[in-house]
Amino acid sequence: MLLFLPPVHLPIASAYLGGFDYDATHFIRGLNNGGFLNTLFWWITFTGSFTFMVLITIALYLAGARKEALVFAVIFIITNAVGFGLKYAIARPRPSDLGVKPEAEPSFPSAHTANAFAFATTLSSYHRKFTVAMFAWALLVGFSRIYLGLHYFTDVIGGAILGIVVSLVVTRAAKRADEKITRIASTPPPPTTWQGVVKLPIVFILQLLNVAYALIKPA
Repeated sequence: MLLFLPPVHLPIASAYLGGFDYDATHFIRGLNNGGFLNTLFWWITFTGSFTFMVLITIALYLAGARKEALVFAVIFIITNAVGFGLKYAIARPRPSDLGVKPEAEPSFPSAHTANAFAFATTLSSYHRKFTVAMFAWALLVGFSRIYLGLHYFTDVIGGAILGIVVSLVVTRAAKRADEKITRIASTPPPPTTWQGVVKLPIVFILQLLNVAYALIKPA
């Protein structure tokens, strides 16, 4: 049985996309008894947030994985730009019957899930040994969005597809321009003085722009 919201909220597809969407959403939400797992999943959901993604990108860059950090930064920007556009083009309201006050931002797709799957796909493409761990984490982030009553099941599916697709497209282009991107990421060398540390944000932005240009014109 399809559950539709008032037409004023239906520019494209703001209702449940079918009985399975309704059933899956309410089943997962019904698992939440407000105990320890609720707190745990709030922490897990934070790892898919915009703030955490920025922090993990910085951490990767400072840890020496500059190429991965720069490529993911491009993917992260594209994923969020496309996701933001889809949210307001589709304008699907947040679920209002799951016991949580709906957020003002539209529901589809889930940005947290998109971020998590984009990061998992990107890191896995460079380091295969992390594939299982990365996608297990991404699945938990997506699950947490429903478990906490913040998204519909199909919002999470849409976010996962968005993150994976953007990452696959960009990482494939990055692999074609790998030599150039590696050179960009390694120049200049890591800072050894406080002046170098102060200049690091500017260096990162310049490198990011150069990587984006290399992706557009890999030859």
